[in-house]
Amino acid sequence: MKQRVVVGLIGLMLAGLGASMSAFGEGATNGRERFFLKRQNCAWTEEMGKYIYECIKKNDGFNAHWCHNEAIDAFCPPDENAIPHPTDGQPSEKPAEPESAKKG
Repeated sequence: MKQRVVVGLIGLMLAGLGASMSAFGEGATNGRERFFLKRQNCAWTEEMGKYIYECIKKNDGFNAHWCHNEAIDAFCPPDENAIPHPTDGQPSEKPAEPESAKKG
């Protein structure tokens, strides 16, 4: 009985830890999205493919995702104008009213 309680508490702690980790990952996801949006107009080259191949070969077939990110970073200069800045919107603009809210 005691072992069952201990296992249950450990499971509860791990579940709470897992749920809280998603909150910590929010900034990382946003940063990664911005990284790729700044390089969205970059054309794929054969050199990029060779770079990724050598990186994966060096890592024994692992880290393909990170090798791709490194290749994009090495061969694609960031374009700051490719994504809108959060303050580019007009603060005086009123959001559109949903269809369900209109009467008549």
